[in-house]
Amino acid sequence: MSTFDPQQLQTEFARTLLQASADAQQLLSTLQEEHQYLKDNNLQAFQELQTRKQHDVQTIQLFEALREQFCARLGIDAEADDFGQHLESEGQALWQQLINALKQCDELHRTSDIYMRQRLDSINKALEVLQLNRPSRATNLYNKLGNSFTASQVRSLSKA
Repeated sequence: MSTFDPQQLQTEFARTLLQASADAQQLLSTLQEEHQYLKDNNLQAFQELQTRKQHDVQTIQLFEALREQFCARLGIDAEADDFGQHLESEGQALWQQLINALKQCDELHRTSDIYMRQRLDSINKALEVLQLNRPSRATNLYNKLGNSFTASQVRSLSKA
């Protein structure tokens, strides 16, 4: 039966936490670039950035798997809100840095998502207006004598 040294485990996890904090900062930087590309309508750069963003997210997911292993070895509930209290003081500070960076990432991602949805809504509304002007969207109308004639919806809307 092998034993483990809790102190060594704490030290190893502190290194992992330091790397995760750097990875979270990288993700934040990527999300900031992504948001700027959205605002600038630079869709080419936005699209090219997605691979890097995916990699950054995967590194954070890898850290989460390592954190769960750390918790399992020390008998800590990985879902507990007070996870940081199980770390040494250096680890607690790194944990707080990581949490703060991830909160910023979440906020920026939500902001970009809202911005993108608003832009898509505007584009869809513009497309709807353009489709109303197409001849294939013409409507049959009837005059007082019952004779039909074709009128676009735009024309009928302008009479309204």
